[in-house]
Amino acid sequence: MMAVEMADIGKTFRAAHGTRRVFEHLDAAFPHGASVGILGVRGAGKSTLIKLIGGSTLPDHGRIRRHGSVSPPVANTQAYHAALTGRENLHFVARVNGFDGDAAARFVTSFAQMGEAIDQPLSSYTRERRSRFLFAASYALPFDIFLADEALFGGSGAFRARCADLVQARRTQATLIFTTRSPQMLRRFADIGAVLHDGRLQMFERISDAIRLFRAIDDGASGPDDAPDDEEEEEERMADEPFGPTA
Repeated sequence: MMAVEMADIGKTFRAAHGTRRVFEHLDAAFPHGASVGILGVRGAGKSTLIKLIGGSTLPDHGRIRRHGSVSPPVANTQAYHAALTGRENLHFVARVNGFDGDAAARFVTSFAQMGEAIDQPLSSYTRERRSRFLFAASYALPFDIFLADEALFGGSGAFRARCADLVQARRTQATLIFTTRSPQMLRRFADIGAVLHDGRLQMFERISDAIRLFRAIDDGASGPDDAPDDEEEEEERMADEPFGPTA
């Protein structure tokens, strides 16, 4: 059984000098209950693929079938209103998706050690608190399919380690589809490896085969010691992104 099926997907974007074609005839299928890690160099279309799967971007042509509820991308800020409190935001997102807002708020308050900050406006959060809230909130609701674009978890110190453990727990309970430039992340969190290149997605049962192809494509991916830099760089960017509107 497949969690997501994509058939004959085409997608182009307007650019400064015409249009940029990301996908022309993309076919992909993601098995139910699997953790699929997608490697790709910068500009390969990883973010576009995640947006297509999640439904925030529509294809020019083709069909996407999703069998189950789909999360927003991990640490995505656009679902949250900066003037609302953490609790109010969680209730809103939970209600939109048909889940229990009280349960989500309890989980985030406990897991991210929010304390009274859960009832303060998101605009007042420090950078560290922002990161904790975003990553805890991403996994607070029981979606069937979780999506992540580059950053699977974040924060620092003990929270970061607990967040990684949370990702491992969620991948045993749901389908996980994530993109990365880090072979190390693939080894750590993926059951199935994939490589996105030239508008095509090649999937491999053996993680090592996906990594081998990725390294052949990207001369810069010379070894696992280089991998965490990209992951941490993306996490830093997400933590600094503004929340949604303030009014």
